[in-house]
Amino acid sequence: MISAIKSIYKGRRAIQKLVEVKFTGKRIPVRVSLLVTKYCNLSCSFCYVEELNSEKVAEPSLEGIKNILDQIYDAGCRWVSFIGGEPLVRNDIEDIIDYACSKSMFIEMTTNGFYVKKRIEALKKVDFLTISLDGDEESNNKSRGDGSFQKIVEGIEYALKNGIKVRVHAVLSKRTMSKKSLKFLSDFCNRLKVKLNFSEISLDDDKREPDFDLSDNELMEFYRSYKRLKKNGLPIVSSDVAIKYMEKWPLPEQTTIYKKDLPEIPKDSYYPCKLGRNQVFISVEGNVNPCPQLWSHGKNMHEVGFAEAWKHLEDLDCVSCKVLGCTEQSVMTGLEPKTMVNAITNFASS
Repeated sequence: MISAIKSIYKGRRAIQKLVEVKFTGKRIPVRVSLLVTKYCNLSCSFCYVEELNSEKVAEPSLEGIKNILDQIYDAGCRWVSFIGGEPLVRNDIEDIIDYACSKSMFIEMTTNGFYVKKRIEALKKVDFLTISLDGDEESNNKSRGDGSFQKIVEGIEYALKNGIKVRVHAVLSKRTMSKKSLKFLSDFCNRLKVKLNFSEISLDDDKREPDFDLSDNELMEFYRSYKRLKKNGLPIVSSDVAIKYMEKWPLPEQTTIYKKDLPEIPKDSYYPCKLGRNQVFISVEGNVNPCPQLWSHGKNMHEVGFAEAWKHLEDLDCVSCKVLGCTEQSVMTGLEPKTMVNAITNFASS
């Protein structure tokens, strides 16, 4: 009960900052996704993190991460998402969580689930936990490695057993979207009473795998079938609003709308992206990037400071992109009413 009250308080502080952004027009990095490690125990082919397990990149220190948290908090961040690599490989992850807690920041974390039991006391201090699972055992193990399915399922079940709010995350692919995998994800999430979300693969075209990645037509078919899947019991967390923007995407030949495209397209055919406007990603090296799609477009905050790195992103040329995860984040942090109701309902029912 006390944990839930704390989460509500921290969530309210984040929403207050988003309201300030919406009604003053200020650029405030309310939500920051922070990579706390370059290390991961898995080697998923679709991972966008270029620094993963690289010998050329130094692992951030505890003091270095605290310094980042100080700087982003001073800039207005009230909602931090710890990602990686695999955050739970760090032996000091509880110290990192404690430091964010001391600032009353709303804390999310994304994990592959392997070390949930080992780090359970630390995870009890997290407000929301996302655990990656790419379909049934066959589908998941092809994507994440032999034996990973059982470890991930055990991690999800153990987190729930310990009262942690959990969401299951799946990467959109031919494997996860097969009838067998979708049925498994639906039955599994409904049995455990957890929500499910999907995200597209954030890789350049030359790094994609045709036998794994969904084509543009297959992605559009998923967007169009979303309501049917939800009606049939798939507990998808994505809002109808974000899906509708995917359905009516105005530029079939491109996945990004740029400023030069605006005179040619209807204003109601896209939602202005908020990544780089009220939220941002910080890489292991300290590069401040607007989103996974623009992973190498930022300045390094260790060299210029977070304030300058954030300012560097103030005139992005992109306006919106055909990526469900980015659009969902944008309509949510943009405080679109229906999306906010959806988000609050999903949080309360988790």
